[in-house]
Amino acid sequence: MFTPPVGNAALFHRRGLMAPVNADREVGDGRTVKHPSPFAPRFFADSATRADVEPLLRAGIIDGLTTNPTLLKKAGADSWSRAKDIMRELCALFRPHPVSLELTALDEEGMVRQSAELAALGDNAIIKVPVGGYRAVNPEADPYTGLKVIRRLWEQGIRVNTTLVFNTAQALWAANAGAVYVSPFLGRLADYAYSHDDPRRSPGNSLYWAEDRAKSTGTEAMHNTAYVATGGPVKDAGARLIFEIATVFANYRITTEILAASIRNPVQMMDCLVAGADILTVPAGVLGTVADHPLSDEGMKAFAKDAQAFTR
Repeated sequence: MFTPPVGNAALFHRRGLMAPVNADREVGDGRTVKHPSPFAPRFFADSATRADVEPLLRAGIIDGLTTNPTLLKKAGADSWSRAKDIMRELCALFRPHPVSLELTALDEEGMVRQSAELAALGDNAIIKVPVGGYRAVNPEADPYTGLKVIRRLWEQGIRVNTTLVFNTAQALWAANAGAVYVSPFLGRLADYAYSHDDPRRSPGNSLYWAEDRAKSTGTEAMHNTAYVATGGPVKDAGARLIFEIATVFANYRITTEILAASIRNPVQMMDCLVAGADILTVPAGVLGTVADHPLSDEGMKAFAKDAQAFTR
């Protein structure tokens, strides 16, 4: 389990600046039932298959959805027209909860046009805009394409979920540009480190190693850089990133929400919550296990057996 290096009172203050997630409810006769967890985290499903997510929505397990072209293909989309039909249906199903829809265009003008097209699919549509990586696809591309698009969409009143976030600088600049969500992809950080680390150095060195040749040598040459904070095992790299973003956002009262993505198992879910994530987007298969525990199974068997004494 991830353990933050320090507590931060600013994190609690930031939460109080944000809108309650669970509202109080009127139950009649002038009575109002106060919800015991108004500022609880939210959970989204990472899927585009209605049959997988509708039961989770009806059960109150999720209150949002994230999609992407890969998930849309799995849901049966074989054309852009069919993909839009599926996205429109999902927006209608989840209204008023947010549904993140991913762009396929990669140039600024094309992304802005396509954002308007996707935003028209539902008033709860959120547009997913990658923060960086544009020059990896086109060496001539403007490296600030994503940030420019986020700013233009904010000016138009179109809400943005910034994706492919792998360091705090990316998250901060996306928030400054006007994003309502930033999505750190925590699972991919550990994957990258496992594949690219130099085994002679400390874990995660492919993400944060920096040489200070004039001042130090060996392990003393390791510093925090703009990638991921140091100080823990590779498997915690994503949780450390979320904690770092949450701390910076709290320091400056930034209410852009931290949407933890690329979650592979229930342990990572809890790590993200300990680290300060506002929202988790989780595959439907993982969400299907949230009420399960072997001791719950054993306890239920015992209760059911004992209860038989009262049914005779």
